[in-house]
Amino acid sequence: MIARTLSQISAGFNAVERLLLKLLMAAIAIFVLMNVLLRMIGITVAWADEISVYTMVMSGFVGASLMLRARVDPAVLLLREILPERTHHILRATVSAISAAFGIILCYLCWRWFNPSALIEAKFNIAQFEGSTFNFIYTDVTPVMGLPAFFFYLVVPFFAIAITIHALTNLCEDLGLIERPSDPAGISGGEAQ
Repeated sequence: MIARTLSQISAGFNAVERLLLKLLMAAIAIFVLMNVLLRMIGITVAWADEISVYTMVMSGFVGASLMLRARVDPAVLLLREILPERTHHILRATVSAISAAFGIILCYLCWRWFNPSALIEAKFNIAQFEGSTFNFIYTDVTPVMGLPAFFFYLVVPFFAIAITIHALTNLCEDLGLIERPSDPAGISGGEAQ
């Protein structure tokens, strides 16, 4: 059944996202603390600031995806309090459908942004790719470290795919096609159920 398969894929993404979020948060702490300690003795490491910013942004995307699956994302609760329970379920399903549509649109935009078909057509010749598409994503570099920026941009298509799967899984649960686990994102301290 498609709904069960989506739920299993979502659980797999949850496991990857939880691990990735832990690694990103550890990296932020390490680089910020390293830079603070080094500045105390008069040494400034500019790349540590830059990598901290990139890891913070990436952790925001990964965390937002987990929040969507767990349904702990920001919500307007006033409607929930004043509307009947049946309407509440309809609103939740509507939000899940809108989230899934957003994820699908973001997947499409990422496809256009990274443009892998044109890159393959150019036989992975970056100069030819840029000349034909005027897309400079693959030669854009970070200001301080000089690393290819598209490595950091890869979090956006990952986020797009993850929220699409999570939102579709939430929608299947809202429609009663599958049962919702007590902790679908596995963020309450245990593993995903």
